[in-house]
Amino acid sequence: MGIAITDHYDVDAPSRDQEFLFNPAEQQQEIAKVEMELWKEIREKDFQIMRGIEVGLQPGSMAKIKEFTGKYSFDTVIASIHFVDGTDPYMGTYYGDKDYKYAFSHTLEIMYETALAYKDFDILGHYDYVARYSPYGHGCRDITMAEFGEWIEPILRFLAQEGKTFEINTKTYKNHKGYIPQLDTAILRRFRELGGEALSLGSDSHNLLRFGDEFEKYAHIAKECGFRWLVYYKGRKPQYYRIEL
Repeated sequence: MGIAITDHYDVDAPSRDQEFLFNPAEQQQEIAKVEMELWKEIREKDFQIMRGIEVGLQPGSMAKIKEFTGKYSFDTVIASIHFVDGTDPYMGTYYGDKDYKYAFSHTLEIMYETALAYKDFDILGHYDYVARYSPYGHGCRDITMAEFGEWIEPILRFLAQEGKTFEINTKTYKNHKGYIPQLDTAILRRFRELGGEALSLGSDSHNLLRFGDEFEKYAHIAKECGFRWLVYYKGRKPQYYRIEL
């Protein structure tokens, strides 16, 4: 049992706000301090605290991202898309007059291109972040294999071929603006067909209230889709554990 602390690091964030940056040395010193203070409890419960980072990928920023991450050692590196065309979907301004098909497919296209250019990551985070905060009506807020397979397929194929991990981010499947986006299990099944070995569960909690939120539910879904293992990373090495439900 354990937890991975994966602070956000987005270079060239549109707002230039420091909330999108952090000092890895300070992060890891703080984690080490906690480990020392709680070493007895951690040892007795065989609990691990992993040092991680969630890197925000953006076209035009890849050289800076590679330079930064190359300076530090992490247990796990998550690659995610937080900004598209200079704006964060969370703020709502990204969608503008775009229809849902373009808004989603454009983001998936950028995700594939930047992941391919970066490669030095372990887990692809919340592929459906752009759907989470979208303003569209019922039936137009889910990313499905049937409708977006043209853009999802290359992502899944790349991850499977490179031995990388696909994340189920449970925060997406909460009530956002009166709608609960749905996880399309056809996407998970296709990843398995392409050779994906394991999935990662992430709660994207940002606080203790949602730590590990609904992991059991989505572990069950992963098992139904043909996965026998889930994975976390230690020293950038995958640690597989069997889905026992």
